[in-house]
Amino acid sequence: MAQRVTYSIVDQSDGRFDLLVLLGARVLHARTGFMTLSEVEDEVEFLRDLMTACGAPVVREVSLNLLNPD
Repeated sequence: MAQRVTYSIVDQSDGRFDLLVLLGARVLHARTGFMTLSEVEDEVEFLRDLMTACGAPVVREVSLNLLNPD
């Protein structure tokens, strides 16, 4: 069974963006240093395409509590 994939986009103080992706409830992946929000959104679209092929739903986390989902 495919696990839920949750992501969050973090706006850093230096103007760059980070993408945090949580697979299920345990595995965290981070891509950091995107120069524009458009770059992050392109990466999220790639993530959605990939996870859809695996049958895993992709959900955006609206709070910054991605590291502590419980």
